[in-house]
Amino acid sequence: MIAKESLYFVIPLFAVSLIFFLASLSCLACIFVLLIFLMLFFFRDPERNTPGEDGIIVSPADGKIMSIEKMGYPEKKGSFRRVSIFMSPLDVHVNRSPVDGKVISLKRRGGGHIPAYKRESVENEKAIIELESKGERFIVEMIAGILARRIKTYISPGDSLKKGERIGIIMFGSRVDLYFSPDFEIEVKEGDKIKAGESILGRRKI
Repeated sequence: MIAKESLYFVIPLFAVSLIFFLASLSCLACIFVLLIFLMLFFFRDPERNTPGEDGIIVSPADGKIMSIEKMGYPEKKGSFRRVSIFMSPLDVHVNRSPVDGKVISLKRRGGGHIPAYKRESVENEKAIIELESKGERFIVEMIAGILARRIKTYISPGDSLKKGERIGIIMFGSRVDLYFSPDFEIEVKEGDKIKAGESILGRRKI
């Protein structure tokens, strides 16, 4: 599958390549055809086999684990685990719900466009999704980076989500942070490569 957001780029590129072909400028046309294939690669949206077992958290993003930290969250009581995931331009950009749950809120916050692999990128432009699942709160932050200048969400407050369901896309990669309760054991470590909707990040403590 290909994410529908690819059309924003593919249609103009196709139009330009067609103009060059009609003008007998084949070399230029081929360059734009190559760009079309690159866009289709960047916006690929493969199906995922989401684990069905209860009490687990799956990754909301493809990419590499940047950091795992214990911290508070502004305006929220208690402590959280934060797992930060770096999405390179080569990773799948579609993000997915980490749990079965309900969308409590969806907010957007302005900010900069610091490279996503830097810690300071937490202050970048972002979409903040709060989920409730079996009495637990989960917060997904879709964070823009130096290339990612558009965050598209597919959900609204009040929606009920299935674990692994698509929640949005960050165009051209960036960073996703997931906050959840310390009641879950971390199943990954820094540097691990993970897949959205498939890789298990945490498991409820027994």
